[in-house]
Amino acid sequence: MLLPIDGILDAAALPRLRGLLATAPWQDGRATAGSRAAAVKANLQADPAHAATRAAAAELEAALRAHPVFAAAALPLRMTRPLFSRTPPGGGYGRHVDNALMGQVRTDLAWTLFLDGPEAGGALVVEEAGGEREVAPAPGLLVLYPATSLHRVEPVTRGERLVAFGWVQSRVRDAARRALLFDLHLAEQGVADAALRVQLARANLLRMWAEG
Repeated sequence: MLLPIDGILDAAALPRLRGLLATAPWQDGRATAGSRAAAVKANLQADPAHAATRAAAAELEAALRAHPVFAAAALPLRMTRPLFSRTPPGGGYGRHVDNALMGQVRTDLAWTLFLDGPEAGGALVVEEAGGEREVAPAPGLLVLYPATSLHRVEPVTRGERLVAFGWVQSRVRDAARRALLFDLHLAEQGVADAALRVQLARANLLRMWAEG
């Protein structure tokens, strides 16, 4: 399930984080990628040890944990500390696979939060069974998606792409069960199609449990 989420950060937080990151040193992004991924990776990453990067990461992590939709969809048990990437014109990140483990975190889900969008290019493209899903950069938009998927970042052709990203180990490992719980959460919140969400959850439970 690929889920776009708005409102992780308030209007004042975006420029504040951009200001912090403007004072941080940036390193070649290939240093944090495996050999295969490094061959298709062309971006910069903020030094995670620098005080400005740590401050930006702490603020963003608190916002993620407090956001009700992110919490309901991801059901986080553990999360990596947020990282930050800059992609100048000509840069991108070709088709690749995320590591299954990031330190002590099993990477069930990945997320990308656009802090600033380039004038052209830089879309996140996630491969699903039914085809590709493309999400264009929009400042403040977070995209939550399966870390089990092949994905890529389209080349930036004009401007600069600035994003935060990270991974989540969910309390519910199985993606289908997470989706079912999220549908029930939405129904409980009284969304317009609440009855249909309950019907969907019932049908999916029956598919899980029915025999013969």
